[in-house]
Amino acid sequence: MNSPEDQANYIKCYNSFDSKLIDIIPNKIPNSFVSYGYSSPKYFFYDYAGMHITTKISDEDEYNKLREKYSEKAKAIKNSSDKCLIIITTSDNELEEGVQGNFNCEQPIPIPQYAIFKPDGGKNNINRIKNLEIIVLDFQFTDILNSADLTERKNLPEELSKGYSKGVTINKNNMTIQKWVVVW
Repeated sequence: MNSPEDQANYIKCYNSFDSKLIDIIPNKIPNSFVSYGYSSPKYFFYDYAGMHITTKISDEDEYNKLREKYSEKAKAIKNSSDKCLIIITTSDNELEEGVQGNFNCEQPIPIPQYAIFKPDGGKNNINRIKNLEIIVLDFQFTDILNSADLTERKNLPEELSKGYSKGVTINKNNMTIQKWVVVW
């Protein structure tokens, strides 16, 4: 359970996004949440804005229904180890060597760092979670925020340096689904 203050801040952040970006994100924190995070496009703390919420999947039947529902709308379905995933960093932690992505892929697919990485036991780096299914529902390399407040990303080629992506990460081992959006 979360506090009323946490719920209010989450809702405030949710309402700061364009509705087309957050149509898969719950408008309030559900009781079944495992974890969540947010950074509002109106209050930049980093060089991105985004939201993510992870909830439990109750059983195999729900897992299959969710997978089918999102797969039907997908622009891309990838494994978390795919080399064409372009990782949009959302922290100061270092990514493992060579993990930023292959910018020369025929179709680079941007996803947020929090979709497939976890902190590594208090160290100042993070590691990729293996065997996750990434379902990207929409993405585009364009400046939709038109904000001078965003820091220029030096870790991405210029043509990939601004954009948005939204989708879900399904973890069959843990029976969880993470819904996410990132704007950079």
